[in-house]
Amino acid sequence: MIRHTGRLIFRALSTLLIVLVIAFFITRTAYRNPAAMLAPRNASQQAIDAIAHALRLNEPWYLQLWYYLYRGPDIQGAPMGIAHWPPALGYSFRKQTPVTDLILSKVPVTLSLALGAVVIWMTLSILLGVIAARRQGSWLDRLISSLAYVSLSVPTFLSGILISYFLFFQLSNHGVFWFPSSGYVPLTKDPFEWARHLALPWLTLALAEIGIFQQLIRASMLEILGEDYIRTARAKGVPEWRVYYDHALKAALNPVITLGGLELAVIMGGAIVTETIFGLDGVGRLAINSALEGDFPVVIGTTIFAAASFVFCTFAVDITTRWRDPASQS
Repeated sequence: MIRHTGRLIFRALSTLLIVLVIAFFITRTAYRNPAAMLAPRNASQQAIDAIAHALRLNEPWYLQLWYYLYRGPDIQGAPMGIAHWPPALGYSFRKQTPVTDLILSKVPVTLSLALGAVVIWMTLSILLGVIAARRQGSWLDRLISSLAYVSLSVPTFLSGILISYFLFFQLSNHGVFWFPSSGYVPLTKDPFEWARHLALPWLTLALAEIGIFQQLIRASMLEILGEDYIRTARAKGVPEWRVYYDHALKAALNPVITLGGLELAVIMGGAIVTETIFGLDGVGRLAINSALEGDFPVVIGTTIFAAASFVFCTFAVDITTRWRDPASQS
């Protein structure tokens, strides 16, 4: 297990380094004159040259990458490279603040959005998947499968708009103010308002994921229910609810955990559409706005953050599945 964990850590660090190199090269290719984009309007050539010098933009890209890793731009004489502690992801000249601080200020919003949505879609998917497996071939199974296909077919931006229209605008027109249309309240400030402001975004993301997770749980359950040890449990008189929820479901969760971890990583990288529709100032909106503004240090930083989220979730999923299945450790 220790050897396997070491391989995972090496693979994670290698992946992050590759993502960094690719992101660095692409931003240098996409932004032909980044110093001019970062400079204020009507800035003099002297000011543009000063920005280029401060960010070392007049040097070859591989030297810029080296500086980014081991020192970074000199902002008030402080080294900003990733290799320093604490690691830094550069400096945003647009917002006049370190990129790491910018990202960390957006993480609570994106993390709240991701974790709440995961809890909702996992709970509903497990419930509907088990019901569909127990009623295989029945009208209820066909109804649940049809609803799953509908949720898979509707784009997130459309479902978000419809949810906002019916659960905010229509209810508000009738004097019912259950859900706000946008905004975010920190959990530490008011837990109830935190959940109320995130309810519609959670539902939007959950509807986008329930379809595939419900079908996956149903298929895994039906496969497990055909195993010999399930027939043995039934022959011993084990109650049917224990056969489904204690034996079959426990064994069927491994692929669900794997896919759930990957989907969580994707959302942590930025649920751009959902954040935009509901006015959530998360990592996704930060990345998009920075790309449009030409703030390439923030673009690189958010890309590395997304990659790190994916690597961390993959690592956690791998360790969890091996812990749940001791046979895979041999």
